[in-house]
Amino acid sequence: MGSTSLAAQDIPLQRDYPGLGPLVCPTFAAPVHPEPEQRAQASQLASDAAQAVILGEMLRAEELLLGATELDASSFELAYQHARVLEDLQRSADAMGEYCRSLSLDAEAGGMADSQMRLEALYETVRSRIPDEARTSFLSGLTLADANMLEPALASFTTAIEAAPDWPPAIYNRAVILERLGRIPESLVDYRRYIQLTPGEIDPVVASVTERIGMLEGLVSLPTPNPSGALALGIAFPGMGQYYSGRGLSGTVVLSVAAGALAAGFLYKEVTVYCETPSGGSCAPGDVVEETSERPYLMAAIGAAAVVTVAGAVEAFVRARRRRSEAAAAGALPVETRGPRVTGPTLVARGARVDLAFMVVRFR
Repeated sequence: MGSTSLAAQDIPLQRDYPGLGPLVCPTFAAPVHPEPEQRAQASQLASDAAQAVILGEMLRAEELLLGATELDASSFELAYQHARVLEDLQRSADAMGEYCRSLSLDAEAGGMADSQMRLEALYETVRSRIPDEARTSFLSGLTLADANMLEPALASFTTAIEAAPDWPPAIYNRAVILERLGRIPESLVDYRRYIQLTPGEIDPVVASVTERIGMLEGLVSLPTPNPSGALALGIAFPGMGQYYSGRGLSGTVVLSVAAGALAAGFLYKEVTVYCETPSGGSCAPGDVVEETSERPYLMAAIGAAAVVTVAGAVEAFVRARRRRSEAAAAGALPVETRGPRVTGPTLVARGARVDLAFMVVRFR
């Protein structure tokens, strides 16, 4: 996870649902009238769809009528036929939308009365699936959540679910409240249930819920390293704090930079040769009196490696502490990390022998 806390990434509650208020069709933009060729193609698709209905191939008929309405979006008849097939497929929300669209196309159409009647019947069916008790508790939960009264809001959404066990908006809202309370495992159960209840629907919330499930599952299952251990290991050996925290690539970078600085300091050296008979030219091997070498940048290289090591250790400490804080805020702690245990310094006297340990690392 990044540095942004889960609290700053809250996904919103659902507030609307079918049957919330009186039936009101949305406003549709004026359709574009098709070219004659497009109209002919749409008519042929509608004819093929009618044949598919006779054969009982409803999914095929819906696919054909969808193509026909895309070619000719101005036809009341095509929209009405499409709505009828959607209704037969028990896709109530989609059928209601198509009935509404058909009513917006031609007020003089002969099937307008039947379209209106079917639309109202579908709406009443949808409303009847949600008991009044569930509806009332749902609205109460929203009010309480807006007032940041999370425990009472949780109780209200739970009451709504008890009255309507398969009602997706109530299940979704309870998952959101559970997450805000830090009860992540329970929240994941409701999020997964919501996905199960909306498998084939065109619902923009499904994508965000799926992403949320992945985020929370990763948080719950992610080990939370001890920040002090990450710091101590990072100082003891370059990059070890990152390796301990499960960030191997970052550990390799720290180790490579520190090792590169040391290698450069050791490999670069200046050699001074003292000759018995100095001259402006080169010194013959037999005239060499003394040869000395020194590494002028060794101390600077050691200092650079030390700076990189300490900086890497501090970075590992900060990242480990941040991860632990986010896990704690989300209710995912305690999570035991199977890894090294760091202690020290210690002083142990055994008779005349004294053992001094600046740092002890035990691997489990």
